[in-house]
Amino acid sequence: MLHCSGCHGRDGGGSAVGRVPPFAGVVGRFAREPQGRRYLVLVPGVANSGLSDSDTARVLNYVVEAWGAGAPRAAYTAAEVNAIRTSRVDDIVALRRKIVGDLARRGIRVSY
Repeated sequence: MLHCSGCHGRDGGGSAVGRVPPFAGVVGRFAREPQGRRYLVLVPGVANSGLSDSDTARVLNYVVEAWGAGAPRAAYTAAEVNAIRTSRVDDIVALRRKIVGDLARRGIRVSY
């Protein structure tokens, strides 16, 4: 709640201000893509949360389970979170746009 609801709201609905995407319709699609999984770990609220790798994996798994539309997915692990955290991204919004564009080219629509 502390790190996600400030931007995504208590219900995960996102915000038109700042174009913060809702969890529903986005996290499930992102969680099935390598760059999407990277994005979800490196998004500022997650990256700056101070949570351990294990706790981060649990939170991300909860978010994907709750808002991922029940689609098949691989659960995050502490090892995966740790490996992703060793990378950095200069522009998280540009990364999100790239992922959405890559999905769109494959016929997978992500709108927010």
